[in-house]
Amino acid sequence: MNKILIITIILLLSTRYVNGQQSVRLIPDTAVNGIRLNDYVSTEKVLGKNIWNKLFEQGKSLPRIELVNKSKTQALRLFFQYGGSKNAVDEFEILLIDSTYKAPKQVVVLPAEVFVSSRKIRLGISREEVVKILGNNCKTHANGSTEQLTYAMNEKAGFVKRYNQFGYYIKCIFSKGILVKYAFGFDTE
Repeated sequence: MNKILIITIILLLSTRYVNGQQSVRLIPDTAVNGIRLNDYVSTEKVLGKNIWNKLFEQGKSLPRIELVNKSKTQALRLFFQYGGSKNAVDEFEILLIDSTYKAPKQVVVLPAEVFVSSRKIRLGISREEVVKILGNNCKTHANGSTEQLTYAMNEKAGFVKRYNQFGYYIKCIFSKGILVKYAFGFDTE
């Protein structure tokens, strides 16, 4: 009898409700196509040890390596924070290539059909699919047919502490309810 009471109390205390729906704790996304967050070994395994030679800076952006899929319809940007480890990716950004995209001269073609995250998120899925995977505990900003969902963890979260970072984020941008840009990683400030 005591075990049932304890389990019931734990379940009640660990469950929160937002807008009548269950809100779940954010489980971080940590990789894209086998390249893991903050793990130089996985970067070098997928892209080779000399991939660092393709690193460049553009505008006010962090140093990055830019990849495109084999059909050149998607781009994957691997961002590296200043002072970080060589080939250890701090932030990922996947985006659809459209007529405004200008491939940098250092771009690398990856022999992949699409870019898929460790949480099975890929461009072209619906907003509902993303919320089903990541939960509804996010900030929403809409502007016409474009919507952005932002998920965040601060420095107090165990995942963020483990990497000795300031914070972690996931940003999803939808056009007419379809995912067109997906970014995640560690905050720089």
